[in-house]
Amino acid sequence: MGTVVALANSKDGVGKTTLAVHLAGWSQENVGRTAFVDTDVRGHGSSWLRQASPKAEVFRLLTPEEILDQVPELAVQFDVLVIDGPSGLPEVTRAILLVAHLVLVPCGGSTSDARAVHEAIHGIRQARKIRSGPPQVVLVPNKVRGRRRLPRELSDTLKSLSIPVIRGVHLNRAFADAAEQRTLVWRLGACGKRAAKEITDLIRALDLHGAQGAS
Repeated sequence: MGTVVALANSKDGVGKTTLAVHLAGWSQENVGRTAFVDTDVRGHGSSWLRQASPKAEVFRLLTPEEILDQVPELAVQFDVLVIDGPSGLPEVTRAILLVAHLVLVPCGGSTSDARAVHEAIHGIRQARKIRSGPPQVVLVPNKVRGRRRLPRELSDTLKSLSIPVIRGVHLNRAFADAAEQRTLVWRLGACGKRAAKEITDLIRALDLHGAQGAS
């Protein structure tokens, strides 16, 4: 059984697809057979990854039924399955939370970002009750400017639910460049060096197979 990692947040523009594409590309290069599940109707992540990491297989699953039926089957075939969650499609997100081993919740530093994370946490708590444990959850500060901290209320909520906050990724033009060029930041040379270090450090810290085993 492979590890199913999902990126979830109802808010658009928090960097779900950027993180998901880089996670899938890194996994294909360093872990083993990797599949990318795109649940966004626009398919941006699919087209990006097909060019950035052609060996990673891509699937488009757009309904809760497709996710619940097909993700468990795909998890048997691949070492890592990365799901790029949608924005504003709560039923699809709920289905993802019922099949993922590890859920990454990207978060910016604004009030609206914090509100979206609270919504994600509510859905995660429901999934954990249904599944009597999983999924594991990690909050990922993304597009960080300087040393901005999470709002105190959000930080307290995460602590009360034992949801860890991993070292995040700073706002960096290299990620936009990678998206435009349909590549990954570690292939951009010197201009992508800092971004590449931050995102590879983040991915290594996730311990993908450990997440699967704990569920």
